Amino acid sequence: MDPSLLPEPTQDIGQLGAPYNDLQIGTMVAFGITYFMATFFLACRYFQAIKIVKNVEIDLIILTLCYGLALAYFITMVKLMDYGWARHMTEIFASNWMNLLEFNNKLLPNTLIYLITPAVTKIAMLTVLFKINPSATYRICVVVIGVCIFAYTLVLTYLTGGPCTPLKGDETIKCLMNVAISQSVLNIASDIAVILLPIPTIISLQLSFKQKLSVGGILALGSAVVICSIARLPYSISLGSSDDLSWEEGILGIWSIVEVNIGIVCGCAMRLKKLVTAYLPRMGWNSSQKKSTPYGSSWGGTTATGSKGGNKTFDEANGLKGDYQLHSVQKGGLEAGSTDTILK
Repeated sequence: MDPSLLPEPTQDIGQLGAPYNDLQIGTMVAFGITYFMATFFLACRYFQAIKIVKNVEIDLIILTLCYGLALAYFITMVKLMDYGWARHMTEIFASNWMNLLEFNNKLLPNTLIYLITPAVTKIAMLTVLFKINPSATYRICVVVIGVCIFAYTLVLTYLTGGPCTPLKGDETIKCLMNVAISQSVLNIASDIAVILLPIPTIISLQLSFKQKLSVGGILALGSAVVICSIARLPYSISLGSSDDLSWEEGILGIWSIVEVNIGIVCGCAMRLKKLVTAYLPRMGWNSSQKKSTPYGSSWGGTTATGSKGGNKTFDEANGLKGDYQLHSVQKGGLEAGSTDTILK
């Protein structure tokens, strides 16, 4: 963009950092609230892993990485505020055009972190979902979704760091806009896929009403991530034609922050059943079930018959003893040999 085309400033603001405007403050508040939620749920996961399960599993390690990336993303955003992020173009002087050039230098790590973080969060969720149903068809679906997420993230990261890098200046703006739109659309599609993936398995289970509510709550929380992705899309589309680009980027950034942090919350919450069962038993997650229908026919699962004519669960018939297998919660949810729903 030619500096001479910028609107005349309404006042001389000097430095573009503090004092922050309402949108910038709102960005910080949004991060503070959602990052606190992510911190709380991650702390609960670690408490459960160390105190109850006594095992730090791979999904928790991945979510911890996401937690660090979310903080780094916010830090890069705050640094961008010093160069005009979330300010109206009328506040940016032609005489301060070097601020805009420096803005592009700060924009690259911010964009790369955002491209990577949601994908890593979904990979963490898929490591959990992979284990809840031993059906080959189901697990192939999990792997395919994971490979697709990895592939499009790798391609978009390469484009942003290479041919479309903001370090090249205005010549790559259109390319960056296309990357932003593509990433928004693919994020929505992958979010929906991750949410819908376990539903057939969950429907096939005989769960108590409270257990259904708990699982439904996690799916609803996952839907909040999809809502954030959808809310970002119009702003991603309008960036290329916007006359107030820095302000539009600020609004887009708020939705991005909420999306990243809520994704971490969802990834942690889907594995907190052991903690809740141990310390909030009145929620009824350890109620006994007399009969279990582990998997519906759509997943190729049936109830097996034991040598004495009694019915066995799918896990018993196939020698599966892991805590991830999805079927009705047996009496004494924390006793050896019991199995859990998706909310471990």
